[in-house]
Amino acid sequence: MKLSIHLVLVCCLVVAVKFDETSASTCSYSCYTQQKYTITCGWLNWSRCSKYRSVLSTCYKICPVNGGWSDYVETGRTACSATCGPGIQVRTLSRTCTNPSPAHGGLTCQGDSTTTEEVDCNTRPCPVNGGWSDWSEWEEYDECSALCGTGEMDQWRSRTCNNPAPDFGGADCSGVSLENRTIDCNTDDCGDRCPLNVVKYLEHPNNNKRFYQCDNGVAKLQNCPPTTIWSQADLNCVSENVPIPPEHVPAPPDDECSNGKHLTPDPTDCTKFYKCDSGRRVGEAFPCGPNLAFNPNGYCDHKYNVPNC
Repeated sequence: MKLSIHLVLVCCLVVAVKFDETSASTCSYSCYTQQKYTITCGWLNWSRCSKYRSVLSTCYKICPVNGGWSDYVETGRTACSATCGPGIQVRTLSRTCTNPSPAHGGLTCQGDSTTTEEVDCNTRPCPVNGGWSDWSEWEEYDECSALCGTGEMDQWRSRTCNNPAPDFGGADCSGVSLENRTIDCNTDDCGDRCPLNVVKYLEHPNNNKRFYQCDNGVAKLQNCPPTTIWSQADLNCVSENVPIPPEHVPAPPDDECSNGKHLTPDPTDCTKFYKCDSGRRVGEAFPCGPNLAFNPNGYCDHKYNVPNC
């Protein structure tokens, strides 16, 4: 009997697998595969004998993908700390571990998924309500209604809504911006200029369209009709085209006694003053009291209140 032995070598079959590179990549690593040797023992139907051995080969698997954070997205905001003007509010920002998501045993993202930050809000300024400025000094609408003997003078003063000015929808100032009053003026006695029970006319010191008429000791201001001027020679208002005789043309008024002033400082001695009559200095200078000087505003005052004295 002839015995035949067949030796069959069976190797493991290495299959190449192609991965979609757009979704994953492959990583190589070392592994063991097995090769199988089979011995067939002839026609005697011996039991099949097998023998294995391990062979080091290169194998492949899909790489792990570590997670990455997405961009922050606002997911909440608190109410502003102020209804107008600069305020602060807190907003919440969130992110997800999806850029990319962890896969194939990769690591998850490290850190917090939410954070907060302060931001400005209501940057529109608050309404500003208007406030009044201080009142201006009193000013005259016109000169005193009498040269002497007590007349009246209408005055006005104003204020403006600019302290502060209304802005950004704020309310305007409440109240008036203009006030009027009437005060007594030229209260000194007229004396011989307007004797009682005597009709007398006085020329105006610097306005030929006006004159004064004495009435019970008061030299009252009068106006000539339009297109006429006062003539002291005629004691009447005459046409502007009629020349006034030179002898009746009033001399230019003293600048220091103009504008209805009754007292004027001595130009050479600051402690003295003159009386004024019809726009001119009259008489001798009068001295102020001890340690006093004449204030150009029309009264004796402390020397330190009088410039250059």
